Amino acid sequence: MNTLFLIGAAIFLGTMSGRVFRHFKIPQVVGYILLGLLLGKSFLHIFDAGVVQSLTPLVNFTLGIIGCIIGSELKGSVFKKYGKSIYTMLIAEGMLAFIFVTVFVTLLTKKLYLGLILGAIASGTDPASTVNVLWEYKAKGPLTRTLTAIIALDDGLALILYGLVSVFSKTMILQQSFSWWKGVGVPILEIFECIGLGLIGALLVLGIYKHLKEEGLVISVILSIVAAGVGLSVYLHLDLILSSMAFGMALGNILPKFSEKIFGKIKEMTTPLYILFFVAIGAQLDISTFLNMAILSLVGVYLLARSAGKILGATFGALIAKAQKQVTKYTGFALFTQGGVAMGLALSISHNLGQTGPEGQKVGLLIINIVAATTFVVQIVGPPLVKWSIVKAGEEGKSVTEEDLIHTVKAGEIMDKSYPIIQSTTHLKMILEIFSSSPYTQYPVVDKDGHLAGVVNIDSIKNSLFLDGSEELLLAEDIKYSFEHTISDQATLFEAKNYMDQHRLGFIPVVDNQGKIVGCFDRRIYQKFVSTQLLKMQHAEG
Repeated sequence: MNTLFLIGAAIFLGTMSGRVFRHFKIPQVVGYILLGLLLGKSFLHIFDAGVVQSLTPLVNFTLGIIGCIIGSELKGSVFKKYGKSIYTMLIAEGMLAFIFVTVFVTLLTKKLYLGLILGAIASGTDPASTVNVLWEYKAKGPLTRTLTAIIALDDGLALILYGLVSVFSKTMILQQSFSWWKGVGVPILEIFECIGLGLIGALLVLGIYKHLKEEGLVISVILSIVAAGVGLSVYLHLDLILSSMAFGMALGNILPKFSEKIFGKIKEMTTPLYILFFVAIGAQLDISTFLNMAILSLVGVYLLARSAGKILGATFGALIAKAQKQVTKYTGFALFTQGGVAMGLALSISHNLGQTGPEGQKVGLLIINIVAATTFVVQIVGPPLVKWSIVKAGEEGKSVTEEDLIHTVKAGEIMDKSYPIIQSTTHLKMILEIFSSSPYTQYPVVDKDGHLAGVVNIDSIKNSLFLDGSEELLLAEDIKYSFEHTISDQATLFEAKNYMDQHRLGFIPVVDNQGKIVGCFDRRIYQKFVSTQLLKMQHAEG
């Protein structure tokens, strides 16, 4: 089947499945992955190995964007404020997951090298699905900052552990001597190479962006550098997520306001890529793995040991660092996800061990099956646990912008219900009293059914005062101006403000579903509400 058609179908069906899962308060990423599982080799075989392989450039590009955005959120101020707790928790949760998986897998299989390899893979956390949930639920606060930093740095720790154990395990199988350069030096060198590649990309942006006035062109330049950086990382056999994070982190710290705005736009623009990415991940999962009891027992041990290591390690590290209460209680539960990085390490070690002979090939295949099976489980269970953690920590919906507010809040929720409404039979004398006692300069006039009949404003008053005795003679009906503009109480603030901008209005009456005026809305109310809400959220964050 045509690949482009499959891409379109996957994005469309992924969007629909995500909305269904969101309706049931389940993170949308679970819907994307389950759709991929249905379309992939486990069931319908529509997304077969050839299709998934053809999507590799798009998948890598998406990982690069995700890494970039994660890196841009790792500000120096965050590390300065939370650095001790972040590093302590990172080492504690990563090392404890490594130790627990190594020990229990070794006890079960009697093979230390298998335990070491799986332990190293277990130390990492998938940044893509974790961050996707944080974005979806607009999380912000100490827990969110800690999670973002840990999952960004987890890759580095996993690479170092992987470098050590892969060489050590290979020497155990072949009974060779251990090389410190291959075991420690090469992984550390790779980390520095990733940082260097990211910094070069950031310097290119710095040299170009001042000469580009259009926001669209700046975004194009950044995306082109991300794509080029991902391509170079693949060509040079570097970790593409790490190099992308380094690029994003450099921009985020050198140009904080600029990068926040630009990466926010990129995040919105690339949603289809995220959907396709997770559908492709789901398509690679093989449910038949669970039919093998030997693998199933290893999967169970791996999951329990890794989960215990993540939870206990993060909690222990947070207690040592005296982190905030919500960080201590919930960080470990949000570190269950495992994805592309784990599968990449599994494929790498399988390739390396396959060259050592039959025993190495057997171990390599076993590792791929175990990692694929555990990835399947944690990619389904992990995202809901991330959501649960941020909800329990009270950080859901805290990363809200003015744009978010005005698209979700209804005009009827913040309108002035006490706004004076003048009946068409009201005398001018009473109208003058309303003007003198209220802060507004124009008021809606309604007929006997409560429907809008016009407005009375300052000009109405000035014109009426030329007539002697007008205060007792004139009614609102006589001095009102024609005014036909209203907005429904169910309209969003965005719709209300947009309507007022289009018609150049200072205020607008709000009506119910019967067309009766129930209050009024003006620019002062809008500005006061938005600024107050944003200040409240900033205060809560601080």
